[in-house]
Amino acid sequence: MTPMMRPEEWLGYLRREYLESFIRDGGASIKFGVPLCDGERGAIRQGVRSDAGALGYLYAEVDAAQTRIHLADQIFFRLAAQVDWQSLGHRVLLDLCKRNNLQPPETSAQPFCQAVAERNGIDPDAVLVLLRKGLSDHVLHHSELARDFRMAMFWICLAQLTGAPDGAETVRALADFLTGHNRNVSAVKDYGIFSRITRNNARHFIESLFRWVRFAGYPGTVVLMDIARLAIRKNPRDELNYYTTAALLDAYEVLREFIDATDRLTGCLMVVVPDVSFLEEDQWGRGMGRYQALQFRIFDEVHDQRRVNPMGSLVRLAASQEGGAQ
Repeated sequence: MTPMMRPEEWLGYLRREYLESFIRDGGASIKFGVPLCDGERGAIRQGVRSDAGALGYLYAEVDAAQTRIHLADQIFFRLAAQVDWQSLGHRVLLDLCKRNNLQPPETSAQPFCQAVAERNGIDPDAVLVLLRKGLSDHVLHHSELARDFRMAMFWICLAQLTGAPDGAETVRALADFLTGHNRNVSAVKDYGIFSRITRNNARHFIESLFRWVRFAGYPGTVVLMDIARLAIRKNPRDELNYYTTAALLDAYEVLREFIDATDRLTGCLMVVVPDVSFLEEDQWGRGMGRYQALQFRIFDEVHDQRRVNPMGSLVRLAASQEGGAQ
């Protein structure tokens, strides 16, 4: 019988060995947890979400049934839709206050520069000049962020800093750009952004997002990606995403690219939860055997007959040894 772990054991290991140390220190990892019984899928999702929240991580989910995961830009849009961009910008402004030895303001409806000025007893214009320079130095010239991404972050932060009358419109236009709700570049060209987010450049935006989350003070990002939908062979025409053979291979290629890019990801744990049929090694099925470039990166060719390697890229999960085996 192929060895397996209980979901709670595996989640505990992810928490101790990854979330509490490796990811918090800036590392990145992608893990495949395959529930041998579909009823365990919800428990895995809840466990990952709970551990991420308890340890202060930003948590996001991507479901292949609702997000076309064979397109990297759609993955970024889905992640971006779950991010509170104004909250991240506010956290960055608070960090800039600390960098400049200014007392951070209390929660206030005032423009940020005005609230800081009152808290510290100095002129608002001086605060504006100081923190705007900080945004220029630490955000606008943050070379590890994709150019268009850092332009968007700069303007979101600046809108909160100044409290300008058109600030809400600025944030809305940039949020629509980042989430794919408005892909018309003319809507953001006034902010120095001249390129659309596409499947060709989306990976740089995803990498930038993970870096920005840490820059805003979070220990990192936890992403749960449910790819069970890829297992469906025939289009059920249920208004959810259906993956043709070509789309299936593209989705596996996207996952392969994430694995190969872990050295460029920062503070990210991605937990991928497939259907049990993902374990099929048949080159004509819909499992990992269909795309060997992915299979060879996650499948242990040599493994113990009785014990699971909890640090492996792929782990089979079952509530009991009778939970089923592949």
